[in-house]
Amino acid sequence: MGKWADYLISAVKYDSDRKIVQIRQHDDISEDIGDGELVNRDILSTNLKKGRTYCTIFSSNSTWKKGDPVNLIKTKDGYSIRTDSNKVEYDNLKFISEIW
Repeated sequence: MGKWADYLISAVKYDSDRKIVQIRQHDDISEDIGDGELVNRDILSTNLKKGRTYCTIFSSNSTWKKGDPVNLIKTKDGYSIRTDSNKVEYDNLKFISEIW
């Protein structure tokens, strides 16, 4: 498998403005994926600002598959957290299951 990123995201919760509230974050342990823990948007954005890397993951046939890199995108009113480079005011981790 190899190491995909510092942390992996398997699920997300958005608020009504499509901003991330929480994610399920896993440690990427090279040949394994750690148990997930729920972390809030502040922890995610702080880690991204510090240069930590994130990648989305999804389950397929009982194994984890690599998704897309997660980016912190500067917008006119702050930052968005996205798997693309669109400079819009909402977050988007496409193809990741929404929890709750």
